[in-house]
Amino acid sequence: MDERLRSVLFAIVENYIETVEPVGSRTLSKILQLGLSPATIRNVMADLTEQGYLEQPHTSAGRVPTNRAYRFYVEAGGSWDELPGEVRRVVERTLEESASGLINLLSTTSRLLADLTQMTGVVASPRVSQTHLRLIEFLRISDSRIYAVLITHSNMVYHKMIDVSESLSQEFLNSVSRYLNERFARKPLVEVRQQVLETLVEGKETYDQLLAHAVRLSKKALDLSDERELYVDGISSIVRDFVQVERIGALLELLERKSELVAQLDAALQPPGVQVSIGMEHAGELWEGCSLVTAPYCVGDNALGAIGVIGPTRMNYRQIIPIVDYTARMLSQAITAQ
Repeated sequence: MDERLRSVLFAIVENYIETVEPVGSRTLSKILQLGLSPATIRNVMADLTEQGYLEQPHTSAGRVPTNRAYRFYVEAGGSWDELPGEVRRVVERTLEESASGLINLLSTTSRLLADLTQMTGVVASPRVSQTHLRLIEFLRISDSRIYAVLITHSNMVYHKMIDVSESLSQEFLNSVSRYLNERFARKPLVEVRQQVLETLVEGKETYDQLLAHAVRLSKKALDLSDERELYVDGISSIVRDFVQVERIGALLELLERKSELVAQLDAALQPPGVQVSIGMEHAGELWEGCSLVTAPYCVGDNALGAIGVIGPTRMNYRQIIPIVDYTARMLSQAITAQ
């Protein structure tokens, strides 16, 4: 795209984002200050319309950007706005002051994204396959019941009540916990679970008592659901941003489809970095007219999950992309520091 077409397209996109009104040639001639007449600008707009970057809602109206225009704007826009220092400090302070624990951090982050962008903030909890074991403990509740507590390096806490056929003392359970922590600490839970299952089929008669109970108890403790938590804030923004009643209903339905939304967030994990999905680039018609800006949060090189902002395709990408990017990086630091 030559510089003149690019300048006109970017001006239309940015003016439409700001005003939500179709952009005409006279408005553009004042904005661009390139010495182009309204007639010349109309010709450029006609070329952009023919190429699929603009559309005309009504015969006498100006032009509005298409999804293709937003995609070009996002990819060819160059560097995004520097996040103001005040916004950086709000992100840092909010996450620092969040109550301890990963669940509190993730819930705080969804509210923070909604507040900063005035759109809908979404955060998915880590995938079990991406979490690493920090600690596993077994607590004796009664002769037939044991309480298992599993803590990951991202500070996710899983707990489960286990029924047993024989009475085990707390001292023996402590020995089982020490054995498992020494052998499996810092390993991915999915790897720990696989090694336990492989041990189970090696031949039960070869176990000593400690190993036998360690394997059986850890198998039950690691039988974790892959069900993910989804934290959503700023749903009221949908009512404000989408004036069409049918679009509001579709979006509310979308937010109820947790597994579908989590899958969209997981797409941000590969490749790493900020990802932008625009309109029908998403799976399903419910995404029509929406954009999703996402970024992963990590511990070291391990991407645990993703955060995101949902809004109309006319969202202010220059502001929102840096907010999502910086918030994801600060969330990663906050998780690592716990």
